[in-house]
Amino acid sequence: MARPLRIAFPGAYYHIMNRGLARQAVFTDRGDRRTFLQLLADCHEMWGVRVLAYCLLDNHYHLLLQTPEPNLARVMRHLDGVYTQRYNRRHDRDGPLFRGRYTAIVVEAEPYLLAVARYIHQNPVAAGLVRTPETYEWSSCRWYAEDRKRPPWLDTEQLLSRFPPRGRQGAFLAFMRAALEDRVQSFYASERRGPVLGTQPFIDRLRRRIRQRAGALREVPEAKAYLRPDAATCLRIVRQVYGTDREVLLSSRRGRRNEARSMAMYVCRQLGGMKLQDIASLFGVGGYSTVRSVIWRTKVDLEKGGAMTRRLGQVRKLIQR
Repeated sequence: MARPLRIAFPGAYYHIMNRGLARQAVFTDRGDRRTFLQLLADCHEMWGVRVLAYCLLDNHYHLLLQTPEPNLARVMRHLDGVYTQRYNRRHDRDGPLFRGRYTAIVVEAEPYLLAVARYIHQNPVAAGLVRTPETYEWSSCRWYAEDRKRPPWLDTEQLLSRFPPRGRQGAFLAFMRAALEDRVQSFYASERRGPVLGTQPFIDRLRRRIRQRAGALREVPEAKAYLRPDAATCLRIVRQVYGTDREVLLSSRRGRRNEARSMAMYVCRQLGGMKLQDIASLFGVGGYSTVRSVIWRTKVDLEKGGAMTRRLGQVRKLIQR
């Protein structure tokens, strides 16, 4: 399996997760948890990483980090790698501890930073360990409820500053206890969750940033999916080139040729790399064999040259921007 490309840039916010190999425990006692938190403190000292939230469960962890420099990979090699070494030495074992590389989701600060912190802090509640998030010992939520003894490496100001000065700690805790937004719940529940939690303009800006690095990334297999446009981008650009609306692309009329619709299927497959079955679902056709036939006929038409070929050239040019 190709490893996911890490999206790194100065000032990025990340929701980091990792889980024990075969769902085994990675924190078996208080000493393990203290070791991990000390390594978080080291990452803050060595690389200036800002830790906004954390939660340690028995077999996995969650972090909300900001990296002033684009060095997340270096930070996580230290955190996961050194922790594994110390855990193995302490428990007289060897071999990998985590199931693989960590998951890193880029988070758009507005409107999702507080929502991700709430998702992280509510993990122990969802697991039935506590009734309210601030009562769980091994999460950062409890430090937001009190000023004394707060770890100096925990950056609480960024999240608290999003509330009015008077009574902001109480307002913060009320927000942490409230239900998760549907958008956030569905994002984390999806098996095909993307690497970014953000609005479409934010995602588009990240795609442009990655494409600017395309020359260096083209030979990296795991980069290919990030250099490709997603389905929404494919449809938007085909609509722009053909001067039509979304309904025309997604609806079919028996006996009538719809070149824009055929082009959209072709672009989703050839430029977007989508699976045939996913294209069939998006366009509401019977199955992937129908999509394959449309794409084959479109390819034949494109080989003839002419207006359709010129339109494909326009599509390619707009996607590469």
